[in-house]
Order: sequence, then structure tokens, then C-alpha cells
Amino acid sequence: MTQTDIVLFGAGDMAAVVAVYIRAEAPHLNIVGYTLDDAYCTAETHDGLPLVPWSQLEAQFSPDKVQLLGPLTYQRMNTIRRDRYLEGKARGYAFASFLHPDCHYYGDSIGENCVILERNIIQPFARIGNNCILWSGNHIGHHVTIGDHVFISSQVGVAGSTVIGDECHLAGQVAVTHGLKIGRAAALLNAALVSQDVPDEGVVVGPAPETKPFKSSRMRRLL
Repeated sequence: MTQTDIVLFGAGDMAAVVAVYIRAEAPHLNIVGYTLDDAYCTAETHDGLPLVPWSQLEAQFSPDKVQLLGPLTYQRMNTIRRDRYLEGKARGYAFASFLHPDCHYYGDSIGENCVILERNIIQPFARIGNNCILWSGNHIGHHVTIGDHVFISSQVGVAGSTVIGDECHLAGQVAVTHGLKIGRAAALLNAALVSQDVPDEGVVVGPAPETKPFKSSRMRRLL
């Protein structure tokens, strides 16, 4: 099997976890380095590999030699991941994806720069956009559409025919009932039970299904 050399964007806990999964489960992906925003590059190596400032990445890892994966973060409501992904595309980089072999995947499509970990169930006709992270043990129902730059934590259930907008954040144990529309950059937090449509930047917390009277942009200091 032909290997693809990849550079991981990130050096924190999430990147460390994903690196373990890739080395154990994806022999076609070969991690050759790491990158971070320049302000966070305080060393020349990480995990025994080169750590290169984002602005200088082409000098060591040109777009014709490597693909990128990341940033591996959901901070600032996925906007850091969104912005660096779009910057990488503009600079000519292709992006890899990692789909854990222990997933049950029957969907229609998965975009690029996605990380989907073990025990995710993705039912027929589901579509997952670009630059998404699905942590472990989620249920994505049939005919669900997940937009770009979405983060889904663990033990999340999304019922069939639901549409999840771009940049949404679904925290652990969230439940979304059938056929809903979750607006762009919505934050569904703390075991939220979502049984009605959520507007753009809406926030739902806990078992009460009502949307909070403030926008998810307030969450950027926390997420």
C-alpha cells in the first residue's frame, strides 16, 4: 500500500491521541512532522519529529510532498480549524482524512480533513462535510447532512434526516431528534436534548430543549 506523508497541525492532547490512532490503524498515513501557529512554536521538534511554524511550512514541507491533517482542535467554536484549513487550501496543500476501521460506515460521502474515531455508526445516505471531527461512539442517522468545520464529541446521537450547519459544536451525550435543522455555528452542550430547530449561533444546554437568548459567539472564550 502506498504511503502518504502527512503533517499534523497541533501538538496538544488531541493531536497526541490522533497520532496514536494513525500509527496503529492507518498504515497508509505516515506522520513526518507537526505544525503550529508561529506564536506557539517554542521548540524545533515535537514527538521526535520536526515542529515547523505555520507561516514557514513550505520551506520544510512543500505542498507537492505532504498532505495536512488538522488543526486538531475545536477552540473558538471551530473557527481556528476553519481558518487554517482554508489558508492551507489557498497555499496549495491537500488534506488527508482518518476514518477508524472500527467505524460502521454506510454513508454517502465524507469530506477531506476529517477525523472519525472508533465506534461511530454512520447510517446510509448520511453526508459529512469537510474539516469535521467526530470523536468516539456517536450515532449519525440515515439521511443526516453534517456541514463543514463541525465538531461532534462522544456519545452523541443525531436522528435521521437532520441537517447540522457549518461550524457547529455538539458536546458529549447530546441527543438530536428526527428531521431538525441545526443552524450554522450552533452550540449544543452538556447532554442537551434538542427537539426543535436551532437558529444560527443558537445555544442549547442540558435537558431543556429551548434555545438560549444569546449567540454562540459568546462561547468562543470557552470552546
